[in-house]
Amino acid sequence: MTHPNQNLIDQFFAAYAARDLEHLRTILAEDATWTFPGHHPLSGTHVGMAAIVAFFDAMGAALGPAQPTIERLVTGIGEQHVVECQQIRTSRPGAPNLDQSLAVLWTFAAGKIVAGQHLVADQDALDAFFAELA
Repeated sequence: MTHPNQNLIDQFFAAYAARDLEHLRTILAEDATWTFPGHHPLSGTHVGMAAIVAFFDAMGAALGPAQPTIERLVTGIGEQHVVECQQIRTSRPGAPNLDQSLAVLWTFAAGKIVAGQHLVADQDALDAFFAELA
């Protein structure tokens, strides 16, 4: 049996992929935040469903051509948090690529996702990868 917080994460990605904004509203708190570190166009804290969806759209557009592979290394689940540790690798010819560990910290309250935050192992490498978006 899967933990309810993991179920919310799975529902979030399924609803996002289907562009089911009504379902996303039932999963995300109204003032949910998503924080992505760095000094590049995608960095910062994105507040609310529209801003979070726009962030994931931009992330997909940036990562897609780089042919990412994301390996889930370990997941820890608690009552208010889920942490997913991952290894991401990209393959862009002639441009900086990623090959690093990162973690995504999800926070939950009242049966909804209230925050997501990426934590990266090598901020300089992440900044170099996303610098071309400027």
